[in-house]
Amino acid sequence: MGDNLKKWMLYVDIILLSAWFGYGGKTIYNGDTLSTGYIAIGLLISAGIITFFYIKKEESLLSIMSLDEEE
Repeated sequence: MGDNLKKWMLYVDIILLSAWFGYGGKTIYNGDTLSTGYIAIGLLISAGIITFFYIKKEESLLSIMSLDEEE
């Protein structure tokens, strides 16, 4: 998998996780309850992020998110 694709996967995972937290916070704030589907989606997003960092464990977070092209 190319480095550019991995970088975009990280960005998408961060955006999805932020949206997940935002939706959960809004739902609880409005007095509703969260369904099991909400928890399942959160587990899938978390598994994607953990898998990504397991694959990239030799690199630091700053070097992964850097926009500099390294060869």
